[in-house]
Amino acid sequence: MKKIALVCFIALIAAGAQAGVIEDIQTGLAEVGTLQAPCDVVITAVGPNGIWVAEAPYGANNGIWVYMGSDATEGLMAGDLVCICGEYKEYYDLSEIDIVSAGIYGSVVKTGTMAVPMPSYVTAADLMADPEPWESCVITIVDGMEVTNEDLGFGEWEATALDGTPIRFDDVFYEGEILLGQCFNNATGVYTYSFSNFKLLPFADGMALTDCMVDTEDKSLSSLKALYR
Repeated sequence: MKKIALVCFIALIAAGAQAGVIEDIQTGLAEVGTLQAPCDVVITAVGPNGIWVAEAPYGANNGIWVYMGSDATEGLMAGDLVCICGEYKEYYDLSEIDIVSAGIYGSVVKTGTMAVPMPSYVTAADLMADPEPWESCVITIVDGMEVTNEDLGFGEWEATALDGTPIRFDDVFYEGEILLGQCFNNATGVYTYSFSNFKLLPFADGMALTDCMVDTEDKSLSSLKALYR
């Protein structure tokens, strides 16, 4: 057990000078069951039992879910910089760093704050053609879209982009009412995988509602700029 603690401690020190710890996990270079210690990564979102973090350059393969357990996220918020030590696991095909399973060696230590990184802009077609690199990343699906199934169960729904690409959503953060036939210019949130499906968890203000009679594609970019001024 002392050896495990030493490994984690050394990894935490080394991670401060390393880049690509999360990318190594997400691209299959890290071994499942090993302790991983990305340091000075930024929290992009806080969930009910864990956090999503990202490392520079904040694009594809640079985000991961960190499982912390119930009530363990108190005091943490998006924009916090943290050093993490936990076990890399594949939880039903979702890559994660598990703080709980690392036992007494698991830790999340706040080291500072920064501006929350801009989301990555992705088209619906590109996303669905290769969703895996965007797992646990904050993205904006730039397409206009229309709700085509408002209730898939368990707080999930489906919208169809202007090019016909279907996109699945989950209301973990979103509090607005979802109605059949609603239109949105774009959608911003955390992209994740659960229950055999990739899906977007749109932020509370992450769905740019628009009039379905208006050309949503023409308004998309201006709406994005307004969100992140």
